[in-house]
Order: sequence, then structure tokens, then C-alpha cells
Amino acid sequence: MIHLLMFAEVGIPLLAAMFLDVNALIILIMIVTFFVHEATAMWDVSYATTARTVTPIEQHVHSFLEMIPLMGLVSVISLHWGQFLALFGAGTETARFELVWKSQQLPVTYIACVMAVILIFELLPYLEELVRGLRANAGKLIPSKARRGDPGQTTLR
Repeated sequence: MIHLLMFAEVGIPLLAAMFLDVNALIILIMIVTFFVHEATAMWDVSYATTARTVTPIEQHVHSFLEMIPLMGLVSVISLHWGQFLALFGAGTETARFELVWKSQQLPVTYIACVMAVILIFELLPYLEELVRGLRANAGKLIPSKARRGDPGQTTLR
């Protein structure tokens, strides 16, 4: 469930950037969801270590994955620098805080390809992980080992 939450936290700004005019409001939403995603990622690792072993390779992969939303945010900010500065009352532009569709939408083929990749490589694996976890824990969202607060092997020496 935590991974699906993080999926939504990344999906909201991604969809906003794809379909809406990027302005100060969209940049603010992206910044807020980035920090919420980081907090959720910390919660995910804290929880995971109570239920199982978290290997150094898994930790490294997760640290790489955390950078993807940051790089997306930095890319959007660099393309809309005026609105980013306006968010803080700086620069020459006036901050715009409205939800407006892009005046020139992305090509349908591009949108379809991005959505297909997200479905195949993100959403379906997370849903499969959820089903696998529910089966392994007799339909319970929280495994009994995590309920007891037993630490994973990575916290023991």
C-alpha cells in the first residue's frame, strides 16, 4: 500500500505537467508532493526494516529511485524559471495560481505511450506486489512480524 501511495504522490505532478499549463501553482504542487514522497519513502524503509531484511543493494536502488522525482522537479523548474521565482515574489513574472489546460496539448501518441509505460512498468508491478503481500499474510495489510515490531536482519549485528 505504501508503494501505491508513493505512486500517487509521483503521479499527481506528472499528470499536472502533462496536461496543465505549468505555473506557480503547479510548481508548488510539485514541490509539496516531492517532500511528501520523500517522507513516505522514509516511512517505507522504516516499516520495511521491521518486517524483513533490507539489503544494501535494495537501499541503493531506492536511493536512485528517489532522485527521479527530484530530477523531474528540477527539469520543470528550469523550464519555467520565471514562475518558480514568482512563487517567492522574485523575478519579473507575476505568479499564476490557476489550473489551466495546456494551450497546446501533447500529442495523443506521446500521452498513450507514457501512460502505457506507467501502467506496464509501475502500476501493474505495484498491484501484483499488493496481491502477493495479501496472499502471503492471509489477507492482512500488516504482517504479524511487523505488528510485533521485530527488527529485520539489517538492524541486527
